[in-house]
Amino acid sequence: MSDDRRIGLEFVADPAAVPSRAGTLLVAEAGTVPATMPGWAGVVVVPAASPTAFAAMAHGMGCGCCTPRGSVATVLADAFRSRAIGALPWFDRVAVLPPPGLEAAWRAALAGDVLVCARFALQPGNVG
Repeated sequence: MSDDRRIGLEFVADPAAVPSRAGTLLVAEAGTVPATMPGWAGVVVVPAASPTAFAAMAHGMGCGCCTPRGSVATVLADAFRSRAIGALPWFDRVAVLPPPGLEAAWRAALAGDVLVCARFALQPGNVG
């Protein structure tokens, strides 16, 4: 048994592949899932990236190294705060649905963020 009290965070390829439960928050890019999905604690949306000309040519939209702090990390910080003040239902697990081709960038952005690592336990691999 682990003494890790952080919130579990796992990447998913398809939210339907992960059984929804009241304690799981779904994080996805704008336009990829409905604003509400039955059975989940909630759905939070990562705004679609607006790339600079360099980022669009070099790495593609939403690249974790071309955005300050990272929109995914910022959304998770807001979700954690909303959970603490009761603005979001309580959750003890997070499922992240990255845009196609950006899982590695999102994973790297989250793994490199000190606050994310302090609050969330990033699980290896991809579910679903």
